[in-house]
Amino acid sequence: MDLAYAAFQRAFQQETGLDLTSYKQRQMQRRIDQWMNRYGVQSYNDLIKLIQEDPEKREEFLGYLTINTSQFFRDKRVFDNIQNMILPEWKKQGITPRIWSAGTSIGAEAYTMAILLQEAKLNYSILATDIDEGALQQARSGLYREHQLQGIPPGILKVYFTEEAEGYRVLPSLQRGITFRRHNLLEDPFGRAFDMILCRNVFIYFTWETQERLLQDFARALRREGYFVSGSAEQMTDPGKFGLKRVAHCIYQLEK
Repeated sequence: MDLAYAAFQRAFQQETGLDLTSYKQRQMQRRIDQWMNRYGVQSYNDLIKLIQEDPEKREEFLGYLTINTSQFFRDKRVFDNIQNMILPEWKKQGITPRIWSAGTSIGAEAYTMAILLQEAKLNYSILATDIDEGALQQARSGLYREHQLQGIPPGILKVYFTEEAEGYRVLPSLQRGITFRRHNLLEDPFGRAFDMILCRNVFIYFTWETQERLLQDFARALRREGYFVSGSAEQMTDPGKFGLKRVAHCIYQLEK
């Protein structure tokens, strides 16, 4: 390993709490080098000084590093399966589901789940977490530009959003069941007894060892017969190792 980069990893974790050794090194180092080239930062030491001394650049860099890509109803097939297969089951059982959107970014996934749950006339509690406070601020505001709303059916947009000068804002009624909170998947404790955990398109950036550790922690955080939802680009080769079985595209259920 590049010794300068290894020293940067240690200093960066001490400064931000983010452990870069849990991410795929080549992929992460390439992203960092691209950001440094963009802003004319000459060395990893200079980068550490910059994020120590410039709060704005620190937040910008963290947002870039944690790859905040999110959209409403992303991978429609997944949400169709949740709507048609899982929500009727919860309604029949009289469950008020506890849901965790892990790596929620700007909140599109959490609000998508809230829309589906309200459409199904289910009460709910959603915990939406991310390591990037800047992304969480937008999620809490509920305000989205038009280009961020691609994938939302026009009827849903009309019912659950109000148009403003700067874009569209989710209705307060949609926000009420959601708690947005900063959380570091690699360091902070997990909750328990969730009916569903969505962690989509996050694992692909982690090393295989980190993925296995997180999957074990997620499985422990589910209630019996709870659901874990992954991203379509992520492969779970041995879900049974964690007590999970695949029940639909990207959806796994904790066995009894």
